[in-house]
Formats: sequence, structure tokens, C-alpha cells
Amino acid sequence: MMEPSQDDGLADRPRVQAYLGPYEYWNFGVGRPYAFPAMHGNSRYISAFAEFAEPIPAPENVPSKVKAVARLPTLWKGSPDRPKFLPFVVESPAGYRLDSPQALEELLRSASMEARDQTLPNGPQLRDIPTSRFRVALPVPSHAMHSELSEPTDPDCEPEQGLRAGSDGQRLTVVAIIDDGIPFAHRNFRDADGAHTRVEFCWLQSADVRQGQTSVLFGREYTRADINRAIACFGDDEDHLYDAVGATCAAGDFGSLLGHHTTHGSHVMNLATGYDAAHGEEPPEHVRIIAVQLPNSVTMDTSGFGKDMYLLSAFHYIFHRADVIKTMYGVPDPRLVINFSYGSTGGRHDGGDEVEAAIDELIQMRRRRAPTALVLAAGNTFLDRLHLEVHDDDFDHDDVVMLPWRIQPNGRTPAYLELWFYQDAGSPDPFTFSVELRNPCGMIACLRDDSSNQCQTSLPVEVHHSARLLGDPIRVLSVLNPAGQVIGQISADFDRADMTPATSDGGAEDRHPKTGRRRVLVAMAPTEPHDDRLPGADSGRWTVTIRRTTTTRLGGHPIHCWIQRSTDFESFRSGSRQSYFDLDIYEEARFTPQGDLAETDIKTSRVKRFGSLNGLATGRMSLVVGGYRLGAGLGSSLACAQPARYSAAGTLKPDWIKKIVGCSAMSDRSRALPGTISAGVRSGSRSFVQGTSAAAPIVARQLVETFVTADDHAVKCAEATNYLTLLCGYVPRSREQAGQPDEGGPCSPHADPELIRARLGTVLVPPHRQPGIELRPCDHDTSASPPGPEHPHD
Repeated sequence: MMEPSQDDGLADRPRVQAYLGPYEYWNFGVGRPYAFPAMHGNSRYISAFAEFAEPIPAPENVPSKVKAVARLPTLWKGSPDRPKFLPFVVESPAGYRLDSPQALEELLRSASMEARDQTLPNGPQLRDIPTSRFRVALPVPSHAMHSELSEPTDPDCEPEQGLRAGSDGQRLTVVAIIDDGIPFAHRNFRDADGAHTRVEFCWLQSADVRQGQTSVLFGREYTRADINRAIACFGDDEDHLYDAVGATCAAGDFGSLLGHHTTHGSHVMNLATGYDAAHGEEPPEHVRIIAVQLPNSVTMDTSGFGKDMYLLSAFHYIFHRADVIKTMYGVPDPRLVINFSYGSTGGRHDGGDEVEAAIDELIQMRRRRAPTALVLAAGNTFLDRLHLEVHDDDFDHDDVVMLPWRIQPNGRTPAYLELWFYQDAGSPDPFTFSVELRNPCGMIACLRDDSSNQCQTSLPVEVHHSARLLGDPIRVLSVLNPAGQVIGQISADFDRADMTPATSDGGAEDRHPKTGRRRVLVAMAPTEPHDDRLPGADSGRWTVTIRRTTTTRLGGHPIHCWIQRSTDFESFRSGSRQSYFDLDIYEEARFTPQGDLAETDIKTSRVKRFGSLNGLATGRMSLVVGGYRLGAGLGSSLACAQPARYSAAGTLKPDWIKKIVGCSAMSDRSRALPGTISAGVRSGSRSFVQGTSAAAPIVARQLVETFVTADDHAVKCAEATNYLTLLCGYVPRSREQAGQPDEGGPCSPHADPELIRARLGTVLVPPHRQPGIELRPCDHDTSASPPGPEHPHD
């Protein structure tokens, strides 16, 4: 085996000064022909966000060949602390060719230099951008961009007449929904008379601009007054209403979902805060709604690449509009619950992902003023074979381990595999690992350094960190097929090297922790590209080989490998086909002796079900929700509830994946009746949606209703558990209470309680209403009253 060299030639190679990650290299480099359709012909406005490095000497000005402009979306400025993360949009000059990572770097550097003297009150300085990290996301379509707007203004709004929270002891509480297909005029989101909406603000991020509107940088915003006028004008004709107000205009974003019978957003939003007058449900006037509709392209993207700026902008918008509600109604800072039923399968899974750290930072800042909860879904990939662990025992006598990666035929989108190496003072020397790739025919893939046109057979997991101003070091090689055509990319980088976590409490151990992790990313072209002139990757079982030196040991910390999801949502028909780890030993133990799908891991298989948690749900400030189904019929109690087969979970043993499922709610009614029942897009319609996405809003709803009446002391005490201890429901038994497990069936009282708790958390929250389901009372049911902070569920 060729030993990696200390001198890899990076010093002489063209480098990107403002740090870009491997996904940016792929989407703006050799992978651009295969990139998500939104990337083609839409490069005028690039969405991005920056992470600011610790103070260091400013770099010298480098003349830029291009003139770009940085534009800022709505930013929350309600904290005296200076945030480390900033979302922004870069406007490139007309005709600028954004066809390489170097061109992207030039554009970003120009934008930061143009805005060098701009400083936000109590906020980050744009002049720091050249020394910091960038995450570049999907473009903002030109039709959705307010190109003449320098900075968004506050919305023009008036309070709801007669609503004055606090006089009856109830606190005004805001529930915020971030999702797709938001039916903001739906009857279930109005007050008791049906004429006035409870939606205070709704932002459609990719809708066509509204002429004269200055309250958002891109997309279109609707205030409560806008929605009320539309309801008064169009009545029950909601199709006409959405068309007339421009909510269905999204020509560059694959059309509007509001024309569908149901959407993910309609289902989730109704479970979180919908009240149906036809069933005698009285809407709580003290609960106000803020909704953000993400672009369809964010949902369709299979790499997780495109969401960051849009998501961080959504949180800033929600926090800002919550402050507007406070001022408008003359009340204290409202309590806030945010439901975000999205996820990804890639990422660090340790809370250190940039967007996770940015969200944690904002929530921590707002919690100093008012209770702020974030409810996230655990994910739906428990059985999808997207997670694999490599331990010391997995290396053979040649110090090699092989990872079989099945890439399916007829796939229209790229496939992504991430390898994450643990990093701390006791970690193995990163120079002692290397990675190679074999195609389904067993041939070692040629890996080409495009800067020197030299080919090699392996990628050292080695990146230098001597030049701090260059950001996180990265090495990128192109993957070639036997004909010499580029069909992929393999890279090694040191993600977020030496960055102090935004949520650091300043303690001795937290002051300067090492947050960097070594990552290898393999990106492969679609097996059937949309453009048949492009070469596709071979379908079949690829092999990723990890080599180490004879003295290297992992030190008890495995290499974690995750495959990005490639879900082909019915609404979009992207042509995605999910790749997966294809180990023979896993296949042999995939089923139980009774023929059921196995839901436990075996030691001899590197593919792990546990550890499949949503990659966005590992932050410190999030409450993670799993999904359960009733285990003994629709009339059974929660004591017999079982995890939904797909409901993901963290690891069972100490590892860097320290986040676990906190609680759970219904995501399937039973094994034979998948999904839950909620509202469709139009008032009076029903929807059926399956997944932990539908469980999270049930928990968010209970938190909102609790926030309205709970006293300040109880809420403050529950903050340390992300408000888990405020929840009511069934508390699963521990192993000591239940006795030792045996080989009983899935609903057997002898099923392992610790495995159940690992997937369902410490409390099972009942749904507020599901037609045909009447839960029987059961032991350990705490639904009569919330547990006090002295008696947390966990």
C-alpha cells in the first residue's frame, strides 16, 4: 500500500480562500451537469450562509474580477450577543458564469468586499466573511427575488380586535410551522366564527414577488390582514383564493403543491394547531400561528445541500415576527414552539453540523428572553440500511475493511456516501487511513487530481491545516470510469476545524473544544442521468475500501458511515432510487424466525439500525420525537404501543451520537392501518400521512397548549430537558419494572423495554383526536396532570 505523503502538493494548488465544503465542489464543479435541476439556469442569486471564525488578522484585499452584491434577509436582532452565523444572498452580475468552485469563491469574495463596511446592530460584520466558512445552497429563483430591496422592513400589521392575552391568566403563545404546501386560509386555522385567521404571518419562500412588498427579501409574505381580506372576498372557494393572492405562482419551483389534495405541510400544520369546528373543537385565541413554506427544491434535493440558508432564514423570520407579535399586542415575549418535520440522513450526527449549530445558537439566545421549544422528527430510516459502523474488529489481517454500497439502476439523482472519523486528542493519526473505490466489476476506480491531471488509486484521509485563512482543508479528486469519463467525486476534508461551538457555555471544558471531524464524501453520478449524453455511474454493488497502517487503532470510537436519502416523493417524481449498504450478513439476519422484519441489531453486522437518527435532530436544543403504532388493535392502550418499524433511533451505547429520542407520538394507527388522519389542503378534506413527521406535531400541539397555562417556574425548570418534562402521556416501564426480556412477540410484555425506550423515549404522547381510535387507560399513564419539574419522565 502506498503511504500517504506529508507533502500532498496542496500548497501549490489553486485554493478556495473562503472555505467551501465538498458538496459545493461537486455541485459547482464536476457534478454540475448532474446537479439538481434548480441549479441550472438559476445562478443570478445564490443563497448561502457564513460561519464566522474566531477573531484573526484581516486578510489583505485581493482584487476581484467580478462585482457582486450581498443581500440580507429578515434577521432577528433581539439578542445583545453577536451571532456566529449569517444567512445571506449573493447577487452575481448578469452573464457571470458560475461554473467552477473557483468562480464561486470569486463571487463570494467580491460580495463580502462590497459589503465590507456593513455592520448589523449587535450582529456579525460582513467584513469577516473572507476568513470564515461558507455553505452555499440552492439558488433563489429570479421570479422570487426582490432585486431592488436593500434590506427588508417590518410588516404593516394591526392586532386582532378584542384579543388581549394575559387578562385570564393565559399566556399568548406562538406555534411556528416550517414545512411545504402551507394552506394558510384553511378553516381549521381560523377562530371560532370562521371569519378571521389565527395565522399572523405566513412566508412562502419561493413564491413570485409581490410588487411593492418590502417585508421579505425573497418570496411573498401574507399577514393576518391579507388572509382575512382574502377569506372575506373568496369565501369557501379556496382554490380561487390561493390563485388570486399569488400563492400558487412558483413557476421556477416545480409548481405549487397547494393544487394537490393533500400536502405534507397541511397534514403537519393541522396536527400541530388545527381545530375543527365540525367536531366541536374550539380554537384557542391565545395561540397565534407563524408559518414558513420552504421551496419545493429543498424537499426534492437528495444531498441536504440546498436547505441551509432557507432554513436559517426561516428561524430568523419566526423569531423576528414573534417580536412583532409581542409589540403588536403589548404582551411579554410570547412563548414559542417550532415544529420542523424535515430531516436528512447525512451529516456529523453530533450537533456540530453548521445549520444545527446555527439553530442552537438562535434558540439559546431567545431562551434568555422567553421559553422556546424546537420539535423535530426522529426520521424514518430505521430499516433502510443507510448507517454503518466500522470498529477495530472489522479490519481484516491486512488492515482493510470493505463497505459494499448498492447503487440502484434507473436512478435519476446522484448518490452520496459520507464517512466520519472521530476526532479528539486521543484519536488515531488521520494520516494513517486511506480510501479507495471499486466498481461493480471489481476494478479499482481511477481517482484524478484535476489540477495536475494525475491519477491515483486511493485517497489519503489527510488534509493539512497550516494555512488558517484557507478555512477547513479539503482534498478533492474526480472518479473516472474505465473510459476516462468523470462519473463522481471523492474528497477528504476537516469539517469545522477548531471552531468553538456556538452553544458553548463558556466552562473550562467548553471554552475551546475541538469541533473538527475528518470526513470522506463519495458523490456518484446518477445511473440514468436526465441528459442521456452524460455518462452515468454503473449500477450494482460498489465497494468502498478503508485501509489503515498496522499500528492504527480507532480507540473505541468507530468510523460512522451514512448514505444520504434519495426518497422519490410522489409529489415531485424526481426519479430518485435509494442506494444502501448491501452486506450479506445483514441480509441473512434481516428477518426474524417467524418471518417478520427484524428490529434489533446483531453484533456481527456492520450495518446498524440504531444510529439512524435524523441528521438534523442531534442539536442540543431540540426535542426529538419518534413514532409509535398501537400494538393490539385500535382500542388498545399505549402500554401495548410499539415503535413504528421505520422510526429511527440514536445509538444504544456511548458514542459521539449522544442525542436520543426524547418522546414519541402516533405515526401509524396500527400495523394494518399506516399513517395518521389529518386535514388536506382544502377545508373539510382529509389526509393520510405516515412517518415521524406526523408524530412531531402531536407533541408540538401538547407543548403549545401547556405553554398557554403553565406557570413560569415549571416552564423554566423544564428548559434543561427541552421541555420534555412538561409532556403528559404513558411512561414506558424500565427493564427492572418489566423483568428481563425473552423471545416474546413484538407486543409481548417480555419485549426488551430498553430497546423500546431507546426508540420511543421516556413518554408516549397520545394524539388529540384520531377518528376510530379510543385509547384505553393504562398503568403509568400521567395524562391526568403534567409531571412537575422535580419528577421528570426520564
